[in-house]
Amino acid sequence: MGHPHHTITVLAPVLYLTVTIEATSKTSDEVHIHPAGQGFWISRMLRHLGERPLLCGPVGGEAGQVFLGLLSQWGMDVSPIKIAHSSPVIVQDRRSGDRDLIASTSSPTLARHELDDSYGSFLKHALASGLCVVTGQSQEVLPVETYRRLGHDLASGGVRVIADLHGPELWEYLEGGPINILKVSDEDLESDGLLKSDADEDSALKAIHKLVDAGAAAVVLSRQSRPALARFGATVYDARPPEFSPADFRGAGDSMTAGLAAAMRRGFNPQEALKLACAAGAANVTRHGLGSADDDLVPRLIERIEVRQLSTVP
Repeated sequence: MGHPHHTITVLAPVLYLTVTIEATSKTSDEVHIHPAGQGFWISRMLRHLGERPLLCGPVGGEAGQVFLGLLSQWGMDVSPIKIAHSSPVIVQDRRSGDRDLIASTSSPTLARHELDDSYGSFLKHALASGLCVVTGQSQEVLPVETYRRLGHDLASGGVRVIADLHGPELWEYLEGGPINILKVSDEDLESDGLLKSDADEDSALKAIHKLVDAGAAAVVLSRQSRPALARFGATVYDARPPEFSPADFRGAGDSMTAGLAAAMRRGFNPQEALKLACAAGAANVTRHGLGSADDDLVPRLIERIEVRQLSTVP
């Protein structure tokens, strides 16, 4: 199901299905079955942005077959690694307006041969495209030291890397090699102990500088309703998207990551990259589907993103 002309390779250790119950009226419900996972949502937004991503990740069992069938219908390219364990499923009820969890199955831990197949497949495709997105994992599907190997091998192969990582996976990756652009959220850095809740701009910038010192050439920090902060080289920026009434807050950060990847492939400068990333994130929150956007909305939003240069680092 791969495509020979994919432009960006996306590593997705966790791919799963969501089954969501929605109320349409007092007497009728709807059930939606969708592919899910950070790598999938990033790939989906990349498709909206006109790219041809190749999604690489493990799938298995009945849930895996449904996942692949849905991706085929949506015209998305995937290089699946077949595993013995069934892909995870989350069943949730949104009839109250909140996401109430009904049932969930666990993510698989890959067996040795499955891990080797997954790693080799992703590395092969990343070398072919020359540009990749590396995502993390909420449960340990890949041994965390795999990220250190990735850092080393992608750097050795000259592959440009956009990473949406934090925690142990991030630090392992940086032990192995550099990151061209690191996308993180303030919530990520809070959970890692690098940032306090409601930290001011100066504290956020100190955390960004630490990440640059650790090996990230550029860092983009999303901060929910506050302006995003970024450092590219020695220059610090903030970026202010329009404030829309959100249909769903979730997925804006993944859409920003997709925008950064598309911008890198197109050779955009930092200001252009931040405008595309913020436009993709803002477009995503206007819809319930994560990693989705009205195709004509992102270009219109780019004109409305304000990017300011704040300072330069000595």
